[in-house]
Amino acid sequence: MKTSSIRRCAVIPVLLSLLALTGCFEVLSAVATSTAMTAEYVINSKSSQTVTYGFRRAKKALLVALCKMEIPVNAVEEIEAGEEIRAQTDTLKIRIELTEITPSVTRIAVIAEKQFMIHDRATAQEILRQASDIVERING
Repeated sequence: MKTSSIRRCAVIPVLLSLLALTGCFEVLSAVATSTAMTAEYVINSKSSQTVTYGFRRAKKALLVALCKMEIPVNAVEEIEAGEEIRAQTDTLKIRIELTEITPSVTRIAVIAEKQFMIHDRATAQEILRQASDIVERING
């Protein structure tokens, strides 16, 4: 009888530790999942497009598109391999990166941010669509 009660007493801490470890695993799994989803959201919040036009023509089309959409440009800065254009509306901060891939290929990337970590991908895509339509019609 003594050995069976000792075994029971030994089994209880083992079962409790397994339950605790299982809970920790679930918490760690949830943290890892939410971190991955946040990273994916930040990466996918940027809308981008590559156009087969030179840098100057793509920039001109983008500026015309912003004007057409009544989005005022605040600043233009040189960055590595291109320029960054910053614009702002009452509700959005817009950052646009123009990167020269080759003399006849330019990449345009747009981020429209409502608040910290809250992005408006639809507006970013519309800016790209407008710029793409305009770049086809303007002279280099």
